[in-house]
Amino acid sequence: MESRIGVLGGTFDPPHHAHLELANAARLQLNLDSVIFMPAGNPWRKDRTDLSSAESRYGMISEAISELSWATVSRIEIDRAGPTYTFETLEELQVAQPEAAFWFVIGADSLADMSNWVQPEKIIINARLAIADRESAGTDPDEKLLKLIPNIREKLDFIHMDSLATTSTNLRARLQSGADPLKEADLPNSVAEFIVRKGVYFSN
Repeated sequence: MESRIGVLGGTFDPPHHAHLELANAARLQLNLDSVIFMPAGNPWRKDRTDLSSAESRYGMISEAISELSWATVSRIEIDRAGPTYTFETLEELQVAQPEAAFWFVIGADSLADMSNWVQPEKIIINARLAIADRESAGTDPDEKLLKLIPNIREKLDFIHMDSLATTSTNLRARLQSGADPLKEADLPNSVAEFIVRKGVYFSN
């Protein structure tokens, strides 16, 4: 029987409870055996000047999932040279585990933007899309994406969950402004302790 694996990517700067809730909702509703957290190394559409080091982000997400038996963290994108592209990551995962079925977990906001990604048509060759509608952005592909991938609707599965207001951007801004990580309810305790121990945001 093939393994059913979710892949949740992001900068995770920092990882917070909403990331864990999204991964768990995908696991339960899609009957996944495991979820891989995939911290980005050099995301091509992010401002590098405002991004914590890859090793810090890898360390934080490792702490966040340390007690979750169904979750793992991958270094594929961190260790890859050059910009990070999702289609390359999924190709690498499929080659490494040809017997597995993969779901790439994203929010509806990401689906709405996917036509602007690099070679999105190659993403669904190696994975289905698990869509969480977190911001009422809608769950139907736009016309541009439908032209690139006419059969994409056949590749979509939907995750039902409450709206999650937390964003890494807002949380990171508070931490960089001097907020105490240990008092941030959105942070898992293990992540808050890692931030304090390593001075992740105090040195930015």
